[in-house]
Amino acid sequence: MARTVQQLQSGRRNRPRRSRLGPTIFTVILLIVLAAIAPFLAKHRDAPQEWAAKLEAMSRAQEKVPKHETKNSVWVNRRSGLYYCRDSKFYGRIHPGERMRQESALLKGFRPAPGQECP
Repeated sequence: MARTVQQLQSGRRNRPRRSRLGPTIFTVILLIVLAAIAPFLAKHRDAPQEWAAKLEAMSRAQEKVPKHETKNSVWVNRRSGLYYCRDSKFYGRIHPGERMRQESALLKGFRPAPGQECP
């Protein structure tokens, strides 16, 4: 048992010591960079609140009810955000998609496909 402990200890002594200089230099440089950019980060601290206020004002300014004819059933493509009228060759064929009323599609943010106007 004593030999095993001596062998383990002698094995540790024979290994080269790792230098701690690299991680220390990296940490110091990182702290200097963070101290340098801190004033810029503090300058823009209130920006998200300003953006949220602008987005709320824009959403209030938009119309709640679309002006389009809203009696038709359309096929919406959830991936592209477009919808297709019943007489389109893409109606029911593009996936992922679902059928819904045109009014609901417009209220949920879908828009008509280029060149598509539902009668």
